[in-house]
Amino acid sequence: MRILYLGDIVGEKTISILEKHLEEIKKEHHIHMVLCNAENVTKGRGLSYPHYKALKSLGIAGMSMGNHTFSKSEIKEYIEEATIARPANLGTDIGKSFLYIKYNQETIALVNMMGRVYVNSPLDCPFKTMERLLSEIQADKIIVDFHGEATSEKKAFFYEFAGRVDAILGTHTHVKTDDSEVYQNTCYISDLGMCGPKHSVLGSDVDGIIERFKTGVYEPAKVASDSEFILSGVILDLGKMNTIEDFKKTIKAPLF
Repeated sequence: MRILYLGDIVGEKTISILEKHLEEIKKEHHIHMVLCNAENVTKGRGLSYPHYKALKSLGIAGMSMGNHTFSKSEIKEYIEEATIARPANLGTDIGKSFLYIKYNQETIALVNMMGRVYVNSPLDCPFKTMERLLSEIQADKIIVDFHGEATSEKKAFFYEFAGRVDAILGTHTHVKTDDSEVYQNTCYISDLGMCGPKHSVLGSDVDGIIERFKTGVYEPAKVASDSEFILSGVILDLGKMNTIEDFKKTIKAPLF
C-alpha cells in the first residue's frame, strides 16, 4: 500500500490548500491512504473539532499529534471517538495511545510518541513505552510518528526498533531533513517537515518571531499569512519490502 504521510499541518488556511490539491496529489502519486500530523492546525496550536472534521472530509485516515495535543481543551470532548493517536507516553488515559486503521484486509497501527530531550513536559520513557505497546499491538503494519526536538533521540529510537516496526517518522521541528532511509525493512526520516505558509518561521509570522528573539518579550505567535504554501512529507510503500520517498510540493495561492 502507498501512504502519503504529511508533516505538521500549520494553520487552518492550509486545510484550504489541501482541499484544492490533495486529490490531484493522490492521483499523481497513486496514493491509497493519507495520514498526517495535526497538532498545529488551529491557529498553530492544537486541533479544534471543526478543523478535525475538515481534515476527515478530505479522506485523511489517521492523525498523530504532539506537545500541542491538548492546547485546545475541546479535544477532550471528541478525541475518544476520533481517528487520532495522541502521544502514547503522555501520563493520561484520555485518547488512544495507538490507532488501528483498516485498509482492505490489512490493519495498520499508528503510534504517536514524544521525545523527552529539550521538551518541557512530564513524559514517560518513549523506549519503554514502545516496548510495552509492541506486546499489545496486533497489526500487519506499524507506523510511528516520533514527535521530538533532538535528531539523536529519534535516530536512537529508530535503531532500537528497526526490524520491529515498518516506519519511524520524525515530526515537530517543521524542517524537512534529507536523511530518509530503510534499515532492516524499517523506513525512517528525522523530520517530515511541515505543511503551511512558506515564508514563515516554522509556520509563524516572521516579524513577530524576529521581535521575540530581539527583545526576549514573549508574544503569542501568529500563523503567517502568505501566498505560497509548502506541503512536505513522505510516501511510504509498505509491502514485503518497505520503501520511503520524499514528498514536497510548493503551491501558489491567492493571499487569504
